[in-house]
Amino acid sequence: MNRFRLHSLAAAMLALGGCASAPSSGTLEQQAQFSGTTLADLESTDITIEKQQLQQASASQALESYRQAAQLFDDPERKAKTLRRMADLAMSSAEKSDLEGTDSALDKKVDQVVYDNTMHQVKTTKDKERKLALLDLADTMAPSVQKSDVDYQTAISLYQELLTSTQDPKERAEAYYMLSKAYAMDGKMEKARDSLDALVTQYPNSEWTLEAQFRRGEMLFSDGDFEMAEKAYADVIRRGSNNEFYTQALYKHGWSDYKLGDYELAEKSFFTLMDTLQGNAKLDDDTSMESKLYADTQRVISLGFSNLDGPQSVRDWFAKNGHRDYEPAIYRSLGEVYLSQERFRDAAQAYDMYVQVYPDSTLAPEFSTLQINAYQKGGFPTLVLPAKEAFVEHYGVQSPFWASHPDVREQYVGLLKEHILDLAQYYHVLAQKSGKPADYQAPARWYKEYLETPPANERQPEINQRYAEVLFDGHDYAGAITQFENTAYQYPEYEKAGDAAYAALVGYQKLMGTLDTRDSESLAQWRARKVASAQKYAQTFPTHEQVNPVLHDTAEDQLALGDTEGAVKTAGILVNRQPPPSEALMRYGWATIANGEFDLGRFQVAEMAYKKVLAMPGIAAEQRKTYQEQLATSIYRQGEQQRDQGNLDLAAATFLRVGQTVPDAAVRKNAEFDAATLYIKQGNSKAAIPVLESFRQRYPNDPLADTVPDKLAVAYEATGNFTAAAGELTVIAGRYRGQDDELSRQALWRAAKMQDRADNPQASIKLYKQYLQAWPQPYDFRSEAQYRLVELYRKTGDSNAETQGLKALVATYNEAGKDANDRVAWLAAYASFTLAEPQFQQFKSIKLEQPLKSSLAAKTDVMKKALANYQAVADIGVAEYATAANYKIGEMYRLLARDLVASERPSGMGEMEKEEYTMLLEDKALPYEDKAIDILIANADLVTDDIYDQWVKKSFTALAELIPGRYAKFEQVEPYVDIIY
Repeated sequence: MNRFRLHSLAAAMLALGGCASAPSSGTLEQQAQFSGTTLADLESTDITIEKQQLQQASASQALESYRQAAQLFDDPERKAKTLRRMADLAMSSAEKSDLEGTDSALDKKVDQVVYDNTMHQVKTTKDKERKLALLDLADTMAPSVQKSDVDYQTAISLYQELLTSTQDPKERAEAYYMLSKAYAMDGKMEKARDSLDALVTQYPNSEWTLEAQFRRGEMLFSDGDFEMAEKAYADVIRRGSNNEFYTQALYKHGWSDYKLGDYELAEKSFFTLMDTLQGNAKLDDDTSMESKLYADTQRVISLGFSNLDGPQSVRDWFAKNGHRDYEPAIYRSLGEVYLSQERFRDAAQAYDMYVQVYPDSTLAPEFSTLQINAYQKGGFPTLVLPAKEAFVEHYGVQSPFWASHPDVREQYVGLLKEHILDLAQYYHVLAQKSGKPADYQAPARWYKEYLETPPANERQPEINQRYAEVLFDGHDYAGAITQFENTAYQYPEYEKAGDAAYAALVGYQKLMGTLDTRDSESLAQWRARKVASAQKYAQTFPTHEQVNPVLHDTAEDQLALGDTEGAVKTAGILVNRQPPPSEALMRYGWATIANGEFDLGRFQVAEMAYKKVLAMPGIAAEQRKTYQEQLATSIYRQGEQQRDQGNLDLAAATFLRVGQTVPDAAVRKNAEFDAATLYIKQGNSKAAIPVLESFRQRYPNDPLADTVPDKLAVAYEATGNFTAAAGELTVIAGRYRGQDDELSRQALWRAAKMQDRADNPQASIKLYKQYLQAWPQPYDFRSEAQYRLVELYRKTGDSNAETQGLKALVATYNEAGKDANDRVAWLAAYASFTLAEPQFQQFKSIKLEQPLKSSLAAKTDVMKKALANYQAVADIGVAEYATAANYKIGEMYRLLARDLVASERPSGMGEMEKEEYTMLLEDKALPYEDKAIDILIANADLVTDDIYDQWVKKSFTALAELIPGRYAKFEQVEPYVDIIY
C-alpha cells in the first residue's frame, strides 16, 4: 500500500492567514526616491513593520523567493526551515497537479515562519543594502500559489538539499519520510524504500518510523522479500496495538510467516488479529473492511492448520491458548478448506473433532451433519452409515443430549429421523437377504426409534407398517398384531391401512398356530380378539379384497324382519367381497341392495346395484326389462335431486346418462329434454345444441319437439353460429304464420339480423326480401329492411339494386304518409339525397362549350333532375338533409352562373365582340346567381332556428364569395346547447 499522510508543514502552509509586510506607502528604497532621502539617512530612520495583504504568486515564483531568502539567511536553522518550506510547497503543488489534473488556485497565505525569518534578518542585519533587499523581497512574497507548476522532482531535490543542510534529527527524519513519499509519487519505488530504510536505520525512535516501517513492509511483501517484510511488520506490532497500522501489520505479518512456511508463527499473528477484531461492532456489516478481514483471517488460519496437523492442531491450539467464541468457525472453516481441496475424509475429521471436543455443544448436531455430508460428497458409503449411527446414538431420543437440549431439537430432528430411517432400511435389506428371524431385530429397533422420535410426520403410517412387518418376519406375532392394528386404525387415511388390518388377522392365525392346542383358554382369548378384529376390519375396510372369507350372509333374516337398512348393509358387504360368492347369491345380494336403496331414496347406490344385477347371467327377459327401467329411473331421480339442490351442471349430465345407460328407456325423452333446458338456463348453449338436435331427430312427432327451434335459436346465437340461428328462426316464422303473426314477423326479422351478424350478405338479402314481401307493414321495419338492403347491395357491388332500394325507401315514406315516423322520414331523406348526388356530380362535370346552346341544354337538363330530387329531400323536412339539399340547390345555381360566364367563346370574335359577348353572358348568369344567393341566404338564416350544421356553414362560405361585403367577415354564432340532466 502506497498511502501517505499530508505532511504537517504542508498543511500549515495551506492554513496560515495574513503575514507582516513593509509599509503600505512602499519600501524604504521607494520612499527615498520620492522624498529625497538618501541611503545615508537610513542610519537615523526607524523601520516600521505593518501588516498588509500580500499579492498572489505562482509556486515557482514562491520557491524562487524562498531560495533568495535562504541564500541571505545567516542562521543555518532558519535556512533549513526555509528549505523545508520550499520542499513542502513543491510537494503540495505536485500533489495537487496529480489530483486535479488542471491549474487550481491556492487560496492560502505564505507560511508565517518564512516571512518572520525574513523580517528578523531585516531587524538584525547591519548591512543597509542587505536590509533594503530583504524588505523588497518580503514585499513581493505571495500569500498563495495560483498555479501548480512544480513537479515531484523539484520536491525530491529540495528534500535532498534539506538533508544536506540540517542535522536536526526530527527534521531529517521527516525529510526522509517526505522524500520517500515524493519518490513513491514519482513512481521510483526502490528509491522510496531506500529513503524509508535510511529513516528507520538512522532514527528508529522518530515519530515517522512507525508508518515508515509499515510502508517498508508493504514494499518488501510486494517484492516477495517475506523475511525482511516480516521484520518490518514485527517492528510495527511491537510498537503497540493503539497504532493505526496494527491490525494490517498483524495480518501481513502472519502472511509473511505463512509465505516463509512458518505456519505456527503465522497462526500466532492471525489469532492475535482475530482476538483484536473480536467484538468489533462493524463485524455485523458483511460489507465492512473489518468483516472481510475477519472472514479472510479465519480462512488463512484454516489454511495454516491444514499445513500442520489439521484438526488435531486446532484442538491443541485452543487447548493451549484458551477457547474463543469463534472457535467453531475455525473448525468449520478448516472443513471447508478440505472440501475445496477434495480432501473429504480430512473435512469429516475436522467436523468430528469439534464434536469430540464439545460433545454437549448446541452446535454439535450441525457439525455431525457436516461430517456425514463430507463422507457423502466423497463417496464413502461405508463411513456414512457408522456416522449416521453415531449421530442417532449421540442426539436421539434416548440420549442425554436430547434430554438436556430441548431448545435445539427442532433444528436437527428432521435429519435425525432421516438418519434413523436410513439405518432401518439398511438393516432391513440385510435381514431380508439372510432370511434369519433374529436378523430382523436390528431393523425393528431402528423403526421403533423412528416412531418414538417426535414429531410425527406423513411417513408415520408407512414406517409403522414396516415395523409390524419386521416383527412378523422375526416371528414376534403378538408384537406384529399390535403394530398392524396401530397402522390400520390409527392411520385410516393410509393407503395400505386395509392391508395392515388384514395382516393383523393373519398374525392372529399365525399366533394361534404356535399355541398348545391343550391351552383352550388362551386359544379362546386369542380367537375372541381375532373375531373382534375381523368385525372391525369388515366395518372399516368393507371393500377390501379379503373381507369375503370373514363375512358371508345375514341379509335374508334382516329382510324377513323388515330391517331394510340392515339387509342392504349386509348385502353390500356380501356382494363386494372378493372372490365373489356364487352367481345366485350375488344376484340375490345385488337385487336386495338395488330395491332397498331405491325404496330408501338413495338412487345413486340403487343405480350401481341395478347395473350389477343386469350384468349377471341367468335373468329372465321380463325381469331384465323391469330392472332396466328401474335403472333408468334411478339415474333420472338422481338428476332431479341434483337439480333441486342447485347442482345444475351435474343434474344435466346425469339426465343425459339415462339415454347413455339405457337407450330404450321410457324416461329417456324427458331426461334429455330436461338436460337441454338446464344447459340453456345456465347459458351453456354449446352443450345444449347437440342434445336438442338429437332430440328433434329422435322424437320428431313429440309435442316437445315443437319447442326445440326456439331453444336452438337461442343456443346457436349464444355460440356465435348465427347462420344456424337464422335457420331456426326461419322455421319458427313459418310455423307460426297464420297462428301468431307477430311472433312469425319478429322471428323472420331476427333471422335476417342473424344473417347480418354472420356476415353473409347474400343470405341476408334473401331474408330481407322475404321479410318485405311477407310484411310490408309496419313501415319503420319496412324502411329498416329496405335501408339494410341498400347497404348490402352497396357492399356486394350491385349498384342497380342499390338505386332501386333507395327509390323504395322514398316510396315507403310517401306511402306511409302521416304514419311515417322520424326514422322513416330520415331514411327517405337519406335516400333522396343519395339519389340526387350522382346527378349533382354529373351536373358539375358538364362543361359549357361551343355550341353553347347544346351544352347548356345538357347541363340544365341534368340540373332539373337533381333539383327535383333535392327538392324532394327538402320537402321531407329532415333538418340534417334539408340544409344539405338547400345548399346543393344554391350551389348548382351558383355553379351554373359561374360556368356560364366562364364558358367557351365562339371562335373568330374580335375584342369588342368578345366584350359584348361577355356582358351578355353576365346578364344571363345574373338571375342564376341571384337565385343562388336567395337560396343560400335562406339556408344560412336557419341559424335563427338553432340549426348550424356543416351545410349552413358551407352556405356562409359560399355567400362570402358571392356577397363579400356582407358575409366575408367572422361569423359569431351562439350555439344552442340542449343538456339533459
